[in-house]
Amino acid sequence: MPPPPVYPVPPQVGQGPGGAGLMYQLTGAAGWGILLGLATIIVPFVFNRVFFFIPIIGLLAGVQAIRTGRLVGGIIAIVLNLIGGVITLIALFA
Repeated sequence: MPPPPVYPVPPQVGQGPGGAGLMYQLTGAAGWGILLGLATIIVPFVFNRVFFFIPIIGLLAGVQAIRTGRLVGGIIAIVLNLIGGVITLIALFA
């Protein structure tokens, strides 16, 4: 009896060798949120400037990332932007 035919199976999103799923979590809106969060943390210490609205935009990008299935990247973006927002508030009122 011959073996059954083998049909090609397309790869699923987020699956792949060696951490490709994690890299997917850090792209799109999550990547932008993380980038904005890092900017709101690093720039005040390096250039002595603060951003007023960028932490809010980064928070919104983090929420959007979570809503589109990038949970890990969205949480990282939200945490970084909360830290950047606290730094901004301290710089404004201290």
